[in-house]
Amino acid sequence: MGVVIDNPLLLLFLVVGVGAAIGQVRVKGIALGPAAALFVGLAVSAADARLANMPVIVSQIGLALFIYTVGLASGPSFLAELRRGGAKVLVGVTLLLGAVALAVVALASAFGLDVGARSGLFAGTLTNTPALSAAIAALGARATDGSVTDPVIGYSLAYPLGVLAMLLAAAWSLRRGTKPDDERSGAAASIDTNATSATVLVRREGLPPLGELRHWDECHLAFGRYEHDGAVQLATTDVCLQPGDSCTVIGVPEDVRRFIAWAGEPSTRHLALDRSMLDFRRISVSNRKLAGTHLRSLELEARYGATVTRVRRGDADLVVDGDFILRLGDRLRVVGPATRLGDVAVLLGDSDRSLGEVDAMGFALGLSIGLLIGLISIPLPGGGNVELGVGGGPLIAGLVLGTLSRTGPVTWQIPHAANLTLRQLGILVFLSAIGIRSGATFADAVGTGVGARIAAAAAILTLFVAGSSLLLTRLVTNDSATAAGQIAGIETQPAVHAYAAEASRGDSRVDAGYALVLPLAMIVKLILVQLLV
Repeated sequence: MGVVIDNPLLLLFLVVGVGAAIGQVRVKGIALGPAAALFVGLAVSAADARLANMPVIVSQIGLALFIYTVGLASGPSFLAELRRGGAKVLVGVTLLLGAVALAVVALASAFGLDVGARSGLFAGTLTNTPALSAAIAALGARATDGSVTDPVIGYSLAYPLGVLAMLLAAAWSLRRGTKPDDERSGAAASIDTNATSATVLVRREGLPPLGELRHWDECHLAFGRYEHDGAVQLATTDVCLQPGDSCTVIGVPEDVRRFIAWAGEPSTRHLALDRSMLDFRRISVSNRKLAGTHLRSLELEARYGATVTRVRRGDADLVVDGDFILRLGDRLRVVGPATRLGDVAVLLGDSDRSLGEVDAMGFALGLSIGLLIGLISIPLPGGGNVELGVGGGPLIAGLVLGTLSRTGPVTWQIPHAANLTLRQLGILVFLSAIGIRSGATFADAVGTGVGARIAAAAAILTLFVAGSSLLLTRLVTNDSATAAGQIAGIETQPAVHAYAAEASRGDSRVDAGYALVLPLAMIVKLILVQLLV
């Protein structure tokens, strides 16, 4: 015991490791995820108060890493969804969170809870770790000297209920079915994954060029190769298919099926397997100079006689067109002459080593900008002020810089895999450090009347949040998959997002709804929790 008491860093990573292991345990498809590290940290320091000596800066570093990488990843998606009419959703989310804050005030008054308990109740019910950090910072010494209830107590008691209630809300939303949202048509479908391919035997006469067929009947399609008079060639945008031609069609399964039924019939021969004339290869974008550039700027058809039929981003296959914006870590499926695919790989980078590296200058500079934004004091009407702090400033910077991707020689964007690694490490370090610092206080209060009152208030509040979220998403979208993602975003809860994505079989509308709501929900919660203390 003495070894871990004298070595906080050793204790931290022991808690991170155990918490990560417990967080992976699934019960009926649901796992605690990173939140398990918080409960392990609480249990450890509750067992021996001498272990609660974790330096504050440790949790701040973890939170900064987590929130900045979330911003970098969400920036482009957030802006795209906002352009598609997401403003009304964001107004609704802001009003909903304001109503939750008022409900917290009312419940705190009814149950006799102080400012520390009610701020922890707010952050825990909405499962928002940056809000917890903001509450602790706003309370200052009062959060640790016993003059008010430690917010971690309310957070820890409310957190499991918040996750459970919103999981049920997301499941209820998905029961409505998966009718596509009318606003998400045409080019917007480029993120409505997962792509598949098939070969059509053309029977219809007078087809327009393939460039025009990419958005046939509100579908979003790509074409790889075609066969005409026995010769297999690249299906470029200017090709006009003739009756008797065969052509590979790439898109979401329903779009591909509809197009084949309209243009002809399924072919018994799949051209994608014919590599006699053209070959294909998955090539990774690791060249930092290409971060944030449009696919058409590569001029692959003109320079190499090649085309991109789909892009693998994370775990999703995307059907893309020339307007698609490249990110580091994207894996492009390139079709072209075998002799030229090596040249395309040189252009794109295709380096596993580079994909594991981060532009340290850009990352550190961007995070520094975010921390400076967090220090800005925002005056409020009627007096007082709030700060975005470590949990808000880096998020704003990440959203902006992630959208920019690159400024001159500085690359703000980081590869997808590296982003996920830093994000996971950051949240585990933050939650572990917070748990270790607060375990003794939590143990003293959890069995008291204060703990019972917080738990009762949390049960009422979680039902209110879940019901209000279902009502809001029902009003602002007619698409259940998007609504489920928005519910996860309102809660800023990765576990709810993961469940919704899995339950919808990877429907990317879940990701789109989550990406739209998450950034604003984070910022609004950070501001509101400071008004509660």
